[in-house]
Amino acid sequence: MIFYFTGTGNSRWVAGKLAAATGDEVYDISRCLRSGEVPPVICARVGVVFPVHSWKAPRPVVHFLSRLQVPAGVYRYAVCTCGDDAGKTMQCLSRVFPLDAAWSVIMPNTYVPMFSLDTDLVASGKVQAARKLIAEIARSVQAESGVWKVHEGHFPRLKSYVVNPLFMRFVIRTRGFHTDEGCTSCGTCVQLCPMGNVKLVDGRPAWGASCIHCMACLHGCPVEVIQYGTSTQNKGRYRLARYLR
Repeated sequence: MIFYFTGTGNSRWVAGKLAAATGDEVYDISRCLRSGEVPPVICARVGVVFPVHSWKAPRPVVHFLSRLQVPAGVYRYAVCTCGDDAGKTMQCLSRVFPLDAAWSVIMPNTYVPMFSLDTDLVASGKVQAARKLIAEIARSVQAESGVWKVHEGHFPRLKSYVVNPLFMRFVIRTRGFHTDEGCTSCGTCVQLCPMGNVKLVDGRPAWGASCIHCMACLHGCPVEVIQYGTSTQNKGRYRLARYLR
C-alpha cells in the first residue's frame, strides 16, 4: 500500500511511479480524510509519499498516519518531495509513524509566495534525476532495505524545530488569497484543494480556515488569476506535466 498526499501533483506522480514499479496500490490521503475512512493495512509493506511543508510533513499527513493501524512486522517507509532539502522532516514523522526506511526526492520548487519557480532547465533536470531515484527507491522497497537517504540541507534542526513552528503560527493564513479580474467560476480551485478548503461564493473562490499553503489552487487555476497578496504576481505557475513529456 502506498498512501500519498499532494497539492501541486509532485507527490502524486512519485507515488504513481513507485506503484507502477512495485505493483502496490495507491491511496489518496486527502480522500481518506474527507470520507473519514482509514483503510486497513493487510499487506507486508506500507509507504507514504508527501511534500515537505516548511521542513516538516503536512498536518493532514501526520493526522492520518497517527490513525493508521499498522500490524507489527510490516515494512514501513516514507518518501518526501522537496524543492531543495527536507530538514528533520523524517525524524519528526517517525515519532508518529516509525520508519524502516526514508528518502527525499528533489522536485521543482512550487512555493511562490516566498520563492520564484525554477527555470525550465532546472525543473527538467530535477524531474529527470527524480525518475532515476524513484527506480532506485522501488528496488529498495521491494527488497525491504533499511535505507535512509534524506537530504537534510544546512541547519536542519533550526529549520524543522524553530522555523517551522514560527512559519505555521505567523505565515499560514488565507486572507492573502484573492482573484484578479478574469475568474471564470470554473471551480477548478475547489476540485484541486486537498483540504476541501475552497468554495465558490457568488461565482468567486473563497478560502476557509483549513488552508495549509500547498498552492494547489494557485498553480491549478487554468486562467492563472489566483494570487497570494502581491508576492505571486508575475511569478508564473507550476505545471508538472510540462516536464513529463
